[in-house]
Amino acid sequence: MTSHRPGRIVFGLGFGVLLLDGAAAVWLGQVSGRALLVVLGLVLIASAAGVVVAYRRWLRALEEVDAARAELRREIRRLRDAVAGARGSGPGLN
Repeated sequence: MTSHRPGRIVFGLGFGVLLLDGAAAVWLGQVSGRALLVVLGLVLIASAAGVVVAYRRWLRALEEVDAARAELRREIRRLRDAVAGARGSGPGLN
């Protein structure tokens, strides 16, 4: 129903930056022989995976919101139809 493009872009950028930074830190740690950089790189790569999980949860939550909005619109339409029907068929209202 609604466009989720801005969120998709933000999550995509976050994922890309974390993944590239993690890979670069692992590579730099291996080249320089510093275990701390390798560990930091692995943490950044794990954070990128966490961004994917958060993105999927966010999409599910937005789908639930969209479904609730659609149901609310249908309910409002039913109530309006019921009010219009009551006005048209009530005694002495014409």
